[in-house]
Amino acid sequence: MYSVLMFCVSVLVAAGYDPAPNPDSVVSVGKARFTILTSHIIRMEWGGIVDSATFAFINRNLPTPPYNISTDGGWTTITTSAIQVRYLPDQFTFNNKNLEVSIQLNGNTVVWQPTPGANATLNGNLLGTVRTLDGVNGSVDLNCYEQPRADLHCQLGLVSSNGYVVIDDSGHPQFDGADWPWVVNQTFPPPDSATCAQIDPLNRLDCGFPGISFIDCFGKGCCFELSGNGIPQCFYGPASYQDLYFFGHGHDYKLALKEFTMIAGPIPLPPRYAFGIYYSRYWAYNDIDEMNIVEDYEQRGIPLDTLVTDMDWHITFYKEADKGQKDQAGQTIGWTGFTWDQHLFPNPKGFLDWCKSKNLKNTLNLHPASGIQPWEEMYPEMAEAMGIDPKTQRYVPFDPTDFKFVVNWFLIALKAREDEGIDFWWLDWQQGESWISIPLVNPTFWLNHIFYTNPYHWSTTNPAKRPHLLHRWGGLGNHRYQVGFSGDVVPSWGSLDFQVYFTLKATNVGYGYWSHDLGGHTQPSPPELYTEVGAVGGIFANV
Repeated sequence: MYSVLMFCVSVLVAAGYDPAPNPDSVVSVGKARFTILTSHIIRMEWGGIVDSATFAFINRNLPTPPYNISTDGGWTTITTSAIQVRYLPDQFTFNNKNLEVSIQLNGNTVVWQPTPGANATLNGNLLGTVRTLDGVNGSVDLNCYEQPRADLHCQLGLVSSNGYVVIDDSGHPQFDGADWPWVVNQTFPPPDSATCAQIDPLNRLDCGFPGISFIDCFGKGCCFELSGNGIPQCFYGPASYQDLYFFGHGHDYKLALKEFTMIAGPIPLPPRYAFGIYYSRYWAYNDIDEMNIVEDYEQRGIPLDTLVTDMDWHITFYKEADKGQKDQAGQTIGWTGFTWDQHLFPNPKGFLDWCKSKNLKNTLNLHPASGIQPWEEMYPEMAEAMGIDPKTQRYVPFDPTDFKFVVNWFLIALKAREDEGIDFWWLDWQQGESWISIPLVNPTFWLNHIFYTNPYHWSTTNPAKRPHLLHRWGGLGNHRYQVGFSGDVVPSWGSLDFQVYFTLKATNVGYGYWSHDLGGHTQPSPPELYTEVGAVGGIFANV
């Protein structure tokens, strides 16, 4: 089964990416290593070396820009046309006594140093984005230092009015070098508690935003404790590995984003139909209902590009769910499904063929958390493939970082639907962000990666079949997997106003394509609001 992968050219190799740095761009001083990626971006590592691709940065082998090195009084100075780095080697992680980075901005020298205390990297940051707007009525805080929810994967922007941004990639997940890049369970040993206790709270350097879990903090090799108000605090030990990227582009924000894509991968252009009109409603439609909707669009002369079928396409158990019944995974029974509900769609292939005759694209909603339950049509084959005796009726657990599970899941459960005519998937993961045991790997990012790079669905040679999905933001690097789905927003004038702001801010991390709920999911929209939402959506456009 795995031999199918041979046709899949590595996502990194095919694009000419090399995560190992250009040797001519590397300057090693004591325990520190500096990589001059561009004249405006310098990578600064301390206490270790990571040459593999991380979730955020996949290409560090760039042409070496001009730079100079000098030493004076123990300090080493690296100078490019845009940045000056001064470093005094010692036995401690980067701090305000051994590292200084400066740029010129409007005729003034602007200096950054690793500074203890919250908001140390905020400094005029123009903000980025968060995972979702589920349940939001109005706005949500995009200042990651004020956002206590770690599950939102809050990310500050790559541009700042102060002229520089520092991205901390320390201990973040790494890809292996396989044809289909897979996550590596790589962690850094945390310092002992006694060493952490010796660090004065006033001298602690943040190793994560507020709300970070102790598992993720320890996985980065950092110290952890609960602050007086109960908010977790993650901070560097005296010898913790550090991996910082200094972006010193001044106010040239376009160049900052362009150079980010040089080291983090390009922002893909979604297929043309992604910018068209979608029809989506959480309703138990049958095939005739949906065909009538399509014909209603035709009769009114309204174009329609994508027909979205929500979760009722598959077998559900609403009566049992209403009584609180759970499936073998402990989830609400019927929330996950991969088998057509024959009462609503007795001939799925015929229905999808009819849609294709109307030049429509089709997508289905997925809540995959429950794995493959015994009532699924593909259960016997999937169970055997995973080494489970189907006679036991034991479900196949959902494990998205298990390569064997994902390959079987894609080929046995999902490809059958794709062969019938499903063009892409609406991933609707809502079961929490702590399902994966590998530190700092969240299901949202990882599902985006495996679906967008799925070698069994997307063509690596046919540019007409560009990848597309709908899902939430999973963290820096997610710009490679478009398009965002902002979730179940409470319809209000405040929500509409914020969605415009939210979309614009997300471009600061390269994630500018979002699908917003234009009609209102949690409750009906007043007529005036509904009309205005449609106008803002680009005359009913979805993305």
